[in-house]
Amino acid sequence: MASRHNKLGLRHLSWPIGIELLLQFLMGTVDTLMVSRIGDNAVSAVGVSNQVLQTAMTLFTVINAGAGAILARMWGARNWEATRRTAAIAIQINVAFGLAGGLFFLFASGQVLRMMQVPGDVFEYAHSYLSIVGGGMMIVTLHLVVNALIRNTGNTKGPMVITIGMNVLHLLLNYVLIFGVGLFPAMGVEGSAISTVVSRAAALALSIVLLWRSFEPRMTRQDWFSWDRSLLKDIVGIGLPVSVTAMSWGFSQIVLLSVIASLGANALASYTYIQTIQQFPWMIAAAVGSALSIQIGQWYGASQHQLVYRGPLRAISAGLILIATAAVLIWIGGEPIMSMFTSNADIIALSLPLLGLCIIWQTLRVIPFCLSNALNIVGSARPVAILSVIGMWLVSTGGAYWFGAVLGWGLPGVLLAMMLDEVLRGSFFVYQWFRRQRRLVGSLEQALSAK
Repeated sequence: MASRHNKLGLRHLSWPIGIELLLQFLMGTVDTLMVSRIGDNAVSAVGVSNQVLQTAMTLFTVINAGAGAILARMWGARNWEATRRTAAIAIQINVAFGLAGGLFFLFASGQVLRMMQVPGDVFEYAHSYLSIVGGGMMIVTLHLVVNALIRNTGNTKGPMVITIGMNVLHLLLNYVLIFGVGLFPAMGVEGSAISTVVSRAAALALSIVLLWRSFEPRMTRQDWFSWDRSLLKDIVGIGLPVSVTAMSWGFSQIVLLSVIASLGANALASYTYIQTIQQFPWMIAAAVGSALSIQIGQWYGASQHQLVYRGPLRAISAGLILIATAAVLIWIGGEPIMSMFTSNADIIALSLPLLGLCIIWQTLRVIPFCLSNALNIVGSARPVAILSVIGMWLVSTGGAYWFGAVLGWGLPGVLLAMMLDEVLRGSFFVYQWFRRQRRLVGSLEQALSAK
């Protein structure tokens, strides 16, 4: 029991996730730099294509988020049959929709880009990239879901190691295929797209082997051909609200960016740089929150309710300390950090006070993020989604317009609105969490008195 508890320790689970997120960010940056050698239009094409693909990928959140949560529950309950069937359902649905999405992008990428009014100089690059990477959507979606399933068994190191190998292979193939080496011709953007699909396919093969070995007893033919409707219902019950929230957030960010753009070119550039820089401390919170989800799922499945309801308090405490430290260090080194991104003195002057405000904003984000993950796992995904959508549109986006544009407070007003959104959601989620805890304690007391 002690060994099992250690394997579910927050530090044990979170550091590999943090390394994986950091590597993905760094490799994405290096990837952009390599493509930039082709030209600015190539970078724009890859950026537009990835935005389209990320929007399409939110549809898979319905299954992937729900399947990960249910698998963690069943793993904690030691219900191995349900665990295997949950994995089988998630993989089968991803194969079906991944194939459909791949065929769509293979034949309709041009129409999508024309609807987006992509400029002609960018169009050809974007069409090639989107057709190849989008055409391989099944590989991308399968890799994501299989890695998520592995993590929810409590094994976060395996996906990290595979991701490291995938990124190294991707960079090597990028160099060979983009610029041409030896027998390989220079393929430019097409080479980058092929590199993405091939490296993902290699990572997928290793991830499938690792997932297969995670189950004891192994998956059987019956797991693949017998659909459990109750499991599917539970998966969608968690995944659907999460995916609605993700899609709503994506659209709200587009509107928010239009509000910020109305404040001027310097404001838009400053906000873009601030968001990029603040990804580093946020990776800490994302790693802690993801580790917490695994803990809560397995403890909830094992009916270890005291651990379930104490878990977020520990995660929030650790997250607050780590993310506040990271945000303060970024603020202290604000000027040299900003100088790495731009030499425009006006943008740097505009950004430095915002880095100070981000210390407050980032720490406020930890509580709602951790508790929303925990509430989703224990069956409160719907109220979390409802309040999140209200908050992101009415408070964050609406408040950004009111404080930033109408009152003329600029970017500090935008950040104030985002802070108020975090406070609103954090307060509601704290109330919801302790409300569920009191309800559980009451039901346990009734059960004991009945005995």
